[in-house]
Amino acid sequence: MLITLGWMLVIGLTFAFGYWLGRDDAVKALAGVGALQAEVGHLSEEVARGREERVRLERAHQMDREAKRQAQASLAELQRERLDLIKRVSYLQRLVRDGQAGIVEVKELMLRQGPKPRSVRFEMLLSQLVPQEERTRGRVSVSVVLSRDGEQETRSLDELPGSSPAEALIDFEHFQAISGEIVLPEGAEPEQFIVDIQPEEASMARSSEGFLWPGEPGDACSPSPLLELTELVGPEEVE
Repeated sequence: MLITLGWMLVIGLTFAFGYWLGRDDAVKALAGVGALQAEVGHLSEEVARGREERVRLERAHQMDREAKRQAQASLAELQRERLDLIKRVSYLQRLVRDGQAGIVEVKELMLRQGPKPRSVRFEMLLSQLVPQEERTRGRVSVSVVLSRDGEQETRSLDELPGSSPAEALIDFEHFQAISGEIVLPEGAEPEQFIVDIQPEEASMARSSEGFLWPGEPGDACSPSPLLELTELVGPEEVE
């Protein structure tokens, strides 16, 4: 009996000691789990802050790119307006010098991708720089300056198969819209769009305007004007 009680006491003490050890391990494990959870929470906050910072930087970068794009577009528009004003002053100086009454200018020009490969649609608006009492009549012709094998060549639309006629009649009081299509030849890159205007009236001056061909005409684009320095005929680019 005493031996049995002794073994039972030993067994009870063993279980009690084991329970105490297990409870101590469990407390330590729970503490470790709590520390890991806290660390996970801290890391989650860091990841969230990192994501927010990345989103903020991406938005800032997009805003910078948009601001740069808008600044470039504004600068290009201001440059276009500046060249247009210089062109008009040059026209007026010529009228005063030669004693002529007026001159026809290209008020607006738009280029857009045509329906066929290597085709470009053009739309231009002609108007009088100095309003006249009588109607303006005459002819307008369109040509293109092409670059082929490093050399420039000027080609009338009549020399570009598939293109619209090079010449059109003008007859207007205030303005006239003219449109057409240019089919560019293979192996040649366009550089300039040239418009020559020859009024019938002796009091009206002849004019010739050049426009820098855009890099890639998309849905619609307005080319930058080039200034004519030789009697407003034979345009040359001014830096």
